[in-house]
Order: sequence, then structure tokens, then C-alpha cells
Amino acid sequence: MLRSIAVFAMQGRWQSAITTALLSLGALLFPPLNYLASGVIALSTLRMGPKEGVTVVIATTLVFTLLAGLVLKQYAISGLFLLSNWLPVFGISLVLGYTRSLAAGLLAATGLGIVLVLGTHLVVSEPALWWQQMIGPFLATLAEQPEWQLSQADTQSLVFGLSEMMTGIVAAGLSINVMLGLLIGRAWQAKLYNPGGFASEFYQLTLGKSAAMLAMAIMVLTISPLGESLAVLRDCLPVLLAVFALQGLSVVHAIVKLKQKHKFWLIAVYVLLVVVMPQMVVLLAMTGVLEQWFNFRRRLIERGE
Repeated sequence: MLRSIAVFAMQGRWQSAITTALLSLGALLFPPLNYLASGVIALSTLRMGPKEGVTVVIATTLVFTLLAGLVLKQYAISGLFLLSNWLPVFGISLVLGYTRSLAAGLLAATGLGIVLVLGTHLVVSEPALWWQQMIGPFLATLAEQPEWQLSQADTQSLVFGLSEMMTGIVAAGLSINVMLGLLIGRAWQAKLYNPGGFASEFYQLTLGKSAAMLAMAIMVLTISPLGESLAVLRDCLPVLLAVFALQGLSVVHAIVKLKQKHKFWLIAVYVLLVVVMPQMVVLLAMTGVLEQWFNFRRRLIERGE
């Protein structure tokens, strides 16, 4: 079915636009469809080039605006999708297209998330306080429901905790959407025009020691006593954890392939990633960081395992 989506989208710019618009509309009910929508934009840009990519983005905006107006009576929502999804994915696809480097594309997506964090801290003097004002009324309404189990003090503590993390979570969410869209688009491109090419590219993914050193430095500073006064670095950390978690997944996939293990091991990793996401993200990210120095994949090849 996923291949059918790519085949239909590649039949022309309007087919790509209709596919992206429908997937984006469906994402309002089932958010993961947003990754597929971003993947169509990435595929169109990677395969057809910048000019066609821009055309598809414009056509998608027109189609989605019409659909959103007819179905939801909300025309302006297309602007939100344009700025948070389609344009960022288009821009990062250009990076991958020009550099021919998956690592460069993923790092560019990471940079986009960090820019969002820095921009937020420049525009909003106290991001955590701003998020408290945004989240507080919503949770207060939930707390009035009979099913709500937390006390008023616990609810207030939850508001404070979430407000401290929201800038980083939103920035990481933007980066993850772009990165997954890029990976899906690249995988579709290989599936249609270069079978097996994406697997080889993903297995060999290496983000580099410079990015790993930056991630380690921010991790150390965040958990140090200075962390409380370095909110901007704390908000950058989820973005870096996201990209190095992808690097960790690349290592896991490569090791399973090299050691010819059953796919059950991959399934187990992804199940754990859903069930205990925070712990697994940190574990995969640390694996991705350490890979830059220890190169677990090459060691397996050299040992003939």
C-alpha cells in the first residue's frame, strides 16, 4: 500500500499535491499520516528537483486549502501545515539532493529544530512561563472532569513540569517530522528507482564526531548544576537526542543485518521504543554518539561476525 502511494504521487505534480493534501488532512485524526505527507514532498523534490518541488508545495497548499475549507470550514489551517511541514521538508530535501548525503540532510533538520529553540528564546523572554499560560487553562479544564485522578497540587506540578519541556518537545517534534519525512521520501525513491539503495545508505549512516561532541557537551551541561540556568541548552537536548536516536537505529539495523539475526530483534526494539520511549530514545542516542568513536559496525565486519 505504501508503495502504491508513492507510485500514484509520482504520476504528476497534481497527483503529488492531492496525495499530500489528503494525507495531511487525515493527519488531523491520525497524526502519523503527517510523516507520509512529508515523505511525498521529499520524494517529489528528490526525484524531480527544486523547481518541481516548489510547484508541488504550492499545488498542495491550494488543494489542502480547498479541502480544509470544504470539510472543516478552516481555510487558514493550510498556513500552519505549510510553515511547519511542507516548506521545512522541501528545504531539507534540497540539502540532501545537493549534498547526496543522508547525514547532511538529517543534521540540517536538527539545525532547524535548534534554530526554532533559539528563536523562541529570543522572542519570548520566559518560554516556560509562556507555556504555563498556554497549558494551564487546558489542564485546569481536564482537572474538572470526574475521571481526572490527580490532585490540584499534582496537576499544578504537571503544568510546571510540562512547561519546562515544551519548547524542546515542540522543536524535536518539528525535526522528527522533517527527518522521518526525508527518510520515507528517500526510501520511496530507492524503492521505485534504485531497489536496495536506501537500506545500504541507512546502514552506513554516520553523523560525525563534531555533532556527537556537541550532543555530549549539552548532555553534560544539562545534568550539571549549571543546567538550571541554561534553559536554552536544555531545550536543544531533545532535538539532538532525536537525531542520534536515528543514528542508533541505523547501528541496530546494520548489526542485525551483519549478524543475520531474526527480524524479531528489530521488532522488539521498535516495540520498546513505543512502550518506554524516553528510556529507549536516550539508550539509542547514546549508542549513536558512541558509534562515532567505536564504530561498532566496522568492528563486526573486521571480526568476520
